[in-house]
Amino acid sequence: MELPLVSIIIVNFNGKDHIEKCLNSLNKILYEPIEIIVIDNNSSDDSVEFIKHNFPHVLIISLDTNYGFAEPNNICSKTAKGEFLLFLNNDTIVTPNFLMELVLEIKQNNKIAICQSLLLKPNGIIDSSGDFIDKIGMVYNSKQEINQTRRIFSPRAASMLIRKEIFSKLGGFDEKFVFSFEDVDLGWRSWILGYESIVVPKSIVYHVGGITTKKFRSESTFHGIKNQLSMKITNFELPLVFKNLFLFFIIYGTREIKIWFDYKINGKTMVTSTKFEDTIAQKPDFGTAIKSVFWLFSNMGYLISKHKDVNSKRVLSTKELEKMNLISNIRQ
Repeated sequence: MELPLVSIIIVNFNGKDHIEKCLNSLNKILYEPIEIIVIDNNSSDDSVEFIKHNFPHVLIISLDTNYGFAEPNNICSKTAKGEFLLFLNNDTIVTPNFLMELVLEIKQNNKIAICQSLLLKPNGIIDSSGDFIDKIGMVYNSKQEINQTRRIFSPRAASMLIRKEIFSKLGGFDEKFVFSFEDVDLGWRSWILGYESIVVPKSIVYHVGGITTKKFRSESTFHGIKNQLSMKITNFELPLVFKNLFLFFIIYGTREIKIWFDYKINGKTMVTSTKFEDTIAQKPDFGTAIKSVFWLFSNMGYLISKHKDVNSKRVLSTKELEKMNLISNIRQ
């Protein structure tokens, strides 16, 4: 089999301490036809000069400000020459076979649009074996141990291979997401069009996680809440939009108010497991939640337009995705 060119895209912001390890590990992979593109969000830690000096084979795109995660990746996708795009976080260390295993799987089946590596913490504990959603659209991260490929609702863009043609067909990441849940939204829209996402356990990537978002916790909380709600509006069929938003505000709204009061009054933080809750349980901020809801009303025109576009192209219904156990209240 002739191996296809893969464009490896890494978004960087003040990640000099981590990207060195990432690029060194990429130099050792057992896969030849690659190009590596680092797009830098106006770092102030000499990341760009460091990469130019130590990794001259890496193509660098420098931006004039911090554009987050979604837009820089979209910019690179237009420059990339590869048949496949590999989105990789700058705080990852890849294993020699990680890319080969992803390519071998995706080439076997044209219905597979996206492959995620098995993400491990530096100590070997599972960081993610894929994301799923429950029936009202709450995202949860699976940390289930697996030894075979399996279908997942959405991949994590810490290490995600996608066909460039399909990435373009999907319109790339939603740039209004900025960062947080842009990968879930992409995976969801991919399934709606009938394309599959899988996790490949033989493709192992070590992921530190949260390095950049910890520096912008309040902003991360804002985008996490607004993006989670945005996906319900745009990616469910219309009757389910109203039903699931109502259930969300009843079930989770009450719960998050309780978390907020526990934090403010008793100094407690809640240990939680869903990807959404991870964005707000660290330091609940009721004002940020209100700001996120206000954003939804301010951008309702855009959300309605996106909803119409997504659902006009729908191949698989929410009911069908439930039958496939991709949308389920049972944790996987």
